[in-house]
Amino acid sequence: MNLSIDILSGAGRKTAAAILVTYQTNKGSRPIRFLLDAGGALEVGEDKGWTQPDHLDAIFISHDHQDHMGGLIDIDNKVPVYATAPVQQHLPAHLNLHSLPICGTTNVSGITVTTGSAGHSFGGVWLHLDIGDGVFYSGDFSLESGLYPFTMPPQANIALLDASYGLYDNSLEQCKNALLHYLKDDRPLLMPVPQTGRALEMACWLTSQGFYDWTLGEDCIAPETVLAGPENSVCAEIRSVLKRMKSQPFNPDAKVVLCGDPDGMSGDAAYLLQQTERYLPVYTGHLPEHARQAVSEDRAHFERWNVHPRKQDLKRLVDHLECRICVPLFHTIKDLKEWQKALGPSVTADSYIELECIELDYDLTV
Repeated sequence: MNLSIDILSGAGRKTAAAILVTYQTNKGSRPIRFLLDAGGALEVGEDKGWTQPDHLDAIFISHDHQDHMGGLIDIDNKVPVYATAPVQQHLPAHLNLHSLPICGTTNVSGITVTTGSAGHSFGGVWLHLDIGDGVFYSGDFSLESGLYPFTMPPQANIALLDASYGLYDNSLEQCKNALLHYLKDDRPLLMPVPQTGRALEMACWLTSQGFYDWTLGEDCIAPETVLAGPENSVCAEIRSVLKRMKSQPFNPDAKVVLCGDPDGMSGDAAYLLQQTERYLPVYTGHLPEHARQAVSEDRAHFERWNVHPRKQDLKRLVDHLECRICVPLFHTIKDLKEWQKALGPSVTADSYIELECIELDYDLTV
């Protein structure tokens, strides 16, 4: 068996996700080539940083956020693209689409692909490839969401893990408490949010607190849509809250305005951000250049809402997987020893991994 993993994009910083897995069962046989995610650029004018590899057998999309699926616009329509039903609704129309279960198994080119809910967005999944002793790719994941469940995966020799927050370890409860402060401001809060991610989760939280003066952008996922989706796509405990939440017309006069896009570059958020005296902008996720500038000049604020793993979540998953190689993705690793101390000796910052004949041809001390 020969296996190589080439992180085309996603290693070393927050950027587009694109990971090429090449698997050859026997010498001389045709390699199987899978692409895990096909992300687009996060910054305006930035190149996505990768091109479509040749001879792909399949592309797997973990979820429908720009940095994980935005590059699909450039993909050849002959390549099979696998995604869950909720995610497929947001993908380009020209693709050769195939379905993944939110929790289940699919056979692709003779490889068993297991998927489970990733706790990050509606229909978002992690991927486990039954190659060698297992290859696990988390996509973006969270163990803290009260809306989207996280399903613990099978063990895997190689773990490719979302580490967008680095070794940050504050809890989602701390984030919520920090946000309550802004509700005291005289101005309405304008919160650019991912339409299928934290938008509805924040609305659920506000509702559970007895606060109803919020509105969701028309492009945000509605409570009814989530309730009508696959049963394992939302946490059972939140269904009673979702049933109390009825979709209403978008109301820009609400106290909390939750609308897309998360970068404030398009949609309702971009339009309303121009009304600088009317709203208090509060970002809760990735900050593009214009948002970083606004925060630095005190024209906007940043309070994180956890949708990615904390240090303790990464440690829990690494221990559960019992992986021998762990690659943290979407974050700059300045001190590898610090990461290994926090998560274990399996952590590496390398963007290319190769195994041969089921034995590790890899030196973690390099």
